[in-house]
Amino acid sequence: MPKLKLISRLLAPMALLALAACQTPPTTPGTSAPADGTAPATTPASPSDATQAPEAQMAAPLLVFLADTQPHADWAEVQIDASNVLYLEPEAFLTRNDLDTVEAGTSETGEGLLALTLNSAAAERLTRLTQQNPNKRLALVVDGTLLAIPGYSEPITEGRLIFMVGSRENAMMAARIIAGEDAQ
Repeated sequence: MPKLKLISRLLAPMALLALAACQTPPTTPGTSAPADGTAPATTPASPSDATQAPEAQMAAPLLVFLADTQPHADWAEVQIDASNVLYLEPEAFLTRNDLDTVEAGTSETGEGLLALTLNSAAAERLTRLTQQNPNKRLALVVDGTLLAIPGYSEPITEGRLIFMVGSRENAMMAARIIAGEDAQ
């Protein structure tokens, strides 16, 4: 398990770079627009369109996908680096609509943390998904950028997800984007 944590921490920044470099703009004009404003560290999540077209889906403020390091039929392949590949289920199972709150903070070691508190329906969906798909990963995508890909070994039964996202600044920026506010 410690090796898996180390690999996850090393691959997350590379995944960010890989996804940032291969982003494709939406083919339909007006499918994504920058947000503006500022936010405190804890911000209520605002609703977004849950039925987005596939090309606009990656530009959504928040998406969480089921992911794995092993190939699955119909899952999208994401090349992390020259020797590492991640496979994502084609449809996100969590979006900004599924949140009650989003919070940014830091761990005791200074690692940036992004905490997502889910509404009851989303919490039930997460529990069911992680029970039915043991030993997989959750891919956190914020504004089209893969920020974290933590693994889980047991069903997630709490209505809250906490992702390590690098720095405190990364966590603050991600929280603002998810809340629909300017990250700059």
